[in-house]
This record gives sequence, structure tokens and C-alpha cells, in this order.
Amino acid sequence: MIFTFPTSISPWDIVLVLVVTAMGTSLAYVSDPRWKAFFLGLPFPFTIANLALNQPIGPSHVLGMAVLLLFTNLVRWLHTLLKLPIIPTIAIGALVYLAFGAALNRLVPSGASSFWISLALVFALAICLLVFLPRRHEPAYRSPLQPGLKIAAIAGVISVIVALKQVLGGFMTMFPMVGTIAAYEARHSLWTISRQIPILIVEIVPMMAVMWLAQNLLHAGIPLSLAEGWVVFLAVMVPITLVQMRPDRPVS
Repeated sequence: MIFTFPTSISPWDIVLVLVVTAMGTSLAYVSDPRWKAFFLGLPFPFTIANLALNQPIGPSHVLGMAVLLLFTNLVRWLHTLLKLPIIPTIAIGALVYLAFGAALNRLVPSGASSFWISLALVFALAICLLVFLPRRHEPAYRSPLQPGLKIAAIAGVISVIVALKQVLGGFMTMFPMVGTIAAYEARHSLWTISRQIPILIVEIVPMMAVMWLAQNLLHAGIPLSLAEGWVVFLAVMVPITLVQMRPDRPVS
């Protein structure tokens, strides 16, 4: 069977909807594009999605980052270059992610070699993009919509993704749950949002590596491996964020 809705909803599914809704709502009412990008780069959805999915980390989790790159840049290209309206553009990007995720989840082999090769390639891709995508100054924007309407829309989108978790497998953990909201709220600063994804990858690759080692060598469960991964993530993320947020940092 290609598509099935889950027969039951776990407590982590509910937590995922609540957390992503809170993140998306917060992002909507922050005006500075750098702070929007900061909220987008926090791996709370990745963490809780792993707990909800309850699958060991593997190549599909890693390749989800590559498809996430495709989503963010596709939205930027369609909206800024082809001038398509932002909502249909986001819908197209999300459908592309779902199509790639569902297909690759069935095709990508599991195993240590696939995981480490995927991790190295995605990390190298992120570094290349950071080199060729210089930082830009973009205008601030704050959502004028009432919070109630915003919260309902975000919760609806995330509920659909939760329903598709078995179809997407590990790709579900990197689905742009907050990214779909960020693309709309930061439609005047899509370059900044797109550039944040390679930064997120640089920060989260060590986290995934530690999680894999903990799960496969130390036989740690998913919650413990996530806790260990967060320690490494913060060690990488904090200095990068301090550099990003420096007010005197030159922009192009």
C-alpha cells in the first residue's frame, strides 16, 4: 500500500502539532529576517518528529535535508524570479517535498554506508551553498493577521504532515513544517530564509552523526540519542549564531 493514514495518534504527534504551531506563530510576529531565520533553524520539529516517528536515524533523515534545500530554493525561485503568488508557490514546494520524500523513502537503502555517504554529501552541498550565497540585507516584515487565524492555519498544515508520517518515514523529520510558514511570513526576505537552511545543515549534521553512533554503537534509545545530539548541536549552533547576529557584520 502506498498511502495509509495512521490508525492512532501518539502523544508525540499532538506535541509536534503544538510545538510547530507555537514556533510558526512566533516567527510570524518577529519582524527582523535574521530572527525569523533563527527560529526556522531551531530543530524542535526535528526532535519531536523523531519521537513521534519512533524510527532509528538513517539515510532518509539525512536526505530529507537535501529535499528541504530544494523546497526553500524552489519557493524562492518561483516567487522572486517567476513572480508566482506566494501561497501557490509554497503549495508547489510542499508537494514537491512530499513527492520526493515518499518516493525516496521507498528507494533509499538503509545501512551504515548509505548513512555516512549521504551525510558527507549533504554537508559538502551545504558548505558550497554558503560560499556561493552571500548574506544580504532584506526588509523587515511582521504579520498583520490575527493570531487565532494564524494558529488555526498552522495547526491544520502540521496535522496533515503527521498523518503522512508512515509514508515519508525519516523524510517526515525534515519536512518544512515551520518552513512553510516561514516562506509565507518572510516572503520579502526569502534569500535570508534560503540561506538559513545550509546553516541549519552545518549545525545538524554533527547532531545526526552523534545520534547514529549512540543508537548503533551504544544501543541508546531515540530519546537518549536525541539528548546527546542536542549537546553537540548547541556546541555548534551557539558560536555560529553569535557571528550571524553581530550588528557590525558586513552584508552584501
